[in-house]
Amino acid sequence: MRWLKEPWLHFLLIGVVLFTLNAMFSHRGSQKTNQQITVSEGEIQWLVRNWQARWQRPPTETELRGLVQDFIRREVLYREALAMGLDRDDEVIRGRMVQKLEFLSEDLAAQAQPSETELQSFFEENLEDYRIPARRSFTHIFFNAEQRGGTGAALAAEQTLAQLRGPNGLAANYTDLGDRFLLPQEYEAQSAGEVARQFGQPFATALFEVEPHSWHGPLPSAYGLHLVRVTETWEDDLPDFALVRSEVLRDYTTELRDQTREAMFTSLATQYEITVDEEAILAASLRGKAGVDSLGGKP
Repeated sequence: MRWLKEPWLHFLLIGVVLFTLNAMFSHRGSQKTNQQITVSEGEIQWLVRNWQARWQRPPTETELRGLVQDFIRREVLYREALAMGLDRDDEVIRGRMVQKLEFLSEDLAAQAQPSETELQSFFEENLEDYRIPARRSFTHIFFNAEQRGGTGAALAAEQTLAQLRGPNGLAANYTDLGDRFLLPQEYEAQSAGEVARQFGQPFATALFEVEPHSWHGPLPSAYGLHLVRVTETWEDDLPDFALVRSEVLRDYTTELRDQTREAMFTSLATQYEITVDEEAILAASLRGKAGVDSLGGKP
């Protein structure tokens, strides 16, 4: 392997590399129409702002000249990379460029500030989206079915319910009754969905059907059994526009942004002749289905 150290081999390899690079660049002459790099006042101000945002002070002249040289270096390498086609077939670069183009459409949408009339119309067209759901404030007493057993927990709950419904029931200190529960004993203005997430859907459904201001139960939950007392109720309602204006503005802006992005894509797509191999899609789908079926799963 001594010949690998020969100088003539090194010169040969360098020559091959130079020849390859020359071949890669030789076709660019007619395509490169702008070989000028101008660092304008706008670029310099942009460099200064970025520096200040990072270091909380303006750059010195030496630092600024270093930033300019770095800007030129990056610009040269960027242009050469594009000329060599290094941006092609790179999913990271493709995804980033797609994202930046979509950001441009979102910026256009953000600049379009709606009038109060437009916001009011949007609110009225989507009124159900802003409906305030029915809510309940309630307290509960927990009976642990795992510790007491199902029958024991039910019996204890029935006995406690009878006590609470007695002459002095509402005056009793209910916080001392039942079993220890890790979650709160009192809940304020909870919707059915919020209650269901905490206790399960059967408990939430039953809770919203009981009459307020008296004890009911036992109601089953994901934890065990509960006696419940609803202390305050609110039925579902539609809010005034003024109360939800900020939410309406956010939703309006989001919808406008999505519509603008889709309109931009539709407009750009008309400039292309798009062909999709439908047979390949069907064939791939059938192969995927056969693979799933062979594993005993469902497509």
